[in-house]
Amino acid sequence: MPIHDVSEYITWRLPPQPFYIQDILPQQGTMLVYGDPKVKKSWLVQHMAYCVGIGDEWLGFRTTQARVLINQFEVSPYAYHNRLYLMARHYTLPSQMIYENTHPIVYLEDEETYNRWSAEIRAAEIAPNVIIMDCMSACFGGDENNGEQMAIFIAKMVRLKTEYNASLILVHHANKNTLNPSSVSRARGHSRLTGWVDTLVYLCEQPTGIQLQIKARQSTREIPPINISFEDYNWRLR
Repeated sequence: MPIHDVSEYITWRLPPQPFYIQDILPQQGTMLVYGDPKVKKSWLVQHMAYCVGIGDEWLGFRTTQARVLINQFEVSPYAYHNRLYLMARHYTLPSQMIYENTHPIVYLEDEETYNRWSAEIRAAEIAPNVIIMDCMSACFGGDENNGEQMAIFIAKMVRLKTEYNASLILVHHANKNTLNPSSVSRARGHSRLTGWVDTLVYLCEQPTGIQLQIKARQSTREIPPINISFEDYNWRLR
C-alpha cells in the first residue's frame, strides 16, 4: 500500500465507502454473526445471502446485488438442501448469483488443508463478491482463546477475501458468560477476532423472539436493536 502525505491526501475526492448491506457489510469488509446455539444463525446468514444475491432489502437495510458463496460445514448436504429449498419458496432466485458449498468439517488454519480447499473454490470459477463461512467452530480446529492460533486463522480468512476482493461473513458462537452486559464480549474466543471484523451482529434470544444487536465501525449512524421473528422459514421484522 502506498504512503500518503495527509495534507495532500485529504484533498482527494474519493467516493464514499460502498456496501453490500447498507452500513453493516462494507465491500471487502468483514462481519461476525454470533449467538447461542439454536438461535438460527445459519438461517439468518442464508437469508442475507438470498437478499444480497437478489438485491432485495434485508430487514430494513438496502443491499447491492452481489454474487454470494455460502460455505457450510455443519449439516449434511441433504439437510442443507432442504433448508435452501424451504426458504427459497419465498423468493425468485437468479441463476449464477447464489452458490453453496457443503463440506465436511475442515480445519483451515492448516496450510495444506487450506490450499486444497481454496483450490476447489477456485476451480468452480464463480468469483464470489461475498463469502459466508458457517461456522467457525467447524473450519477452525485451534484454540479459540489463543491469540497466536487465532491470528493464523484470521490470516487465512484475509487471504481468502483478498483473492476475490470479497466481503466475508463468519458465523460463530457466543460464550457462556450471560452476565456480561456487552454484546461485544459475548463473542466466544480471543478478542483478536472481534477486533479484526468491521461489524458484529449478535443474535440475542428474548421471550418474544430474536433481537439483533449490531455494532458497525464503518456505519454512518448508530444502529438501534432490531427485533425480528422467524416464520415459515423466513425472517421478518416485528
